[in-house]
Amino acid sequence: MDIILDMGNVLLEWNKDKILQGVSDTKEEYLVLDKAIFQSGLWERLDLGIMTREELVLKVVLMIGSTYQKKVEEVIWNWPSYIDIYREVFPVLSELKKKGHRIFVLSNTSKVFYDLLEDQLSPLKELLDGFVLSCDIKAIKPDLAMFEEILGKYSLDPATCVFLDDMEDNTMAAEKLGIKAYQVKKRSDVVDILKSYI
Repeated sequence: MDIILDMGNVLLEWNKDKILQGVSDTKEEYLVLDKAIFQSGLWERLDLGIMTREELVLKVVLMIGSTYQKKVEEVIWNWPSYIDIYREVFPVLSELKKKGHRIFVLSNTSKVFYDLLEDQLSPLKELLDGFVLSCDIKAIKPDLAMFEEILGKYSLDPATCVFLDDMEDNTMAAEKLGIKAYQVKKRSDVVDILKSYI
C-alpha cells in the first residue's frame, strides 16, 4: 500500500488563529495581520511558489506599515513554533514502513516544508519515500495536477494508494482518480486510520 499524507492537520497542526494569537498583542493587531497575510490571497501565492517568503514580508509591510514588520516576519518565518507537531503519528508510520508500505507527502505548502523536514518533522526524513509540494509544481489541491504529479513521479497505482487530508475538496479530488481517501476531522483520526493498515 502507498500512503499519501497531507501535512496540515495530518502531520502537524495548521491553525492560523493560534499563530496570530501567539504573535499579536491586541485584537486589532490580530485582525490587521489576518487580513493582510491570510485573507489577501498572498499566503496562497506562497503555497503556489509564485512568491517567496521575503517577497511576502515586503508586500505585507508595504500594505500595513513598517511598525508591523517584526510581527509579519514572525508569522511568515516562524509560524511552526506556534503549532503542535503530531508526534504520535511517527511511530505508526514507522510500523507501516516495516510492513512494506511506502509513505509520501502531498501538500499545499511553501518551501517551509524543507525547513520543517530538517527540524520539527525530522523523524519523517527516514520514513518518506517521496513528496510533491504545491510550491514546486505551481498547483494546489484540489487541482488534479497535484495528484497526477505524485502518481506519475513515483509510478503509483491509484488502486493501491490511501490518501489522508483534512479538506473534503481534496479527498473528493483524490477519489476522482481512484485513490481511497479519508478526510481527517480530528487529530486522533490520523493514527486511527493509519493503524487500520498495519
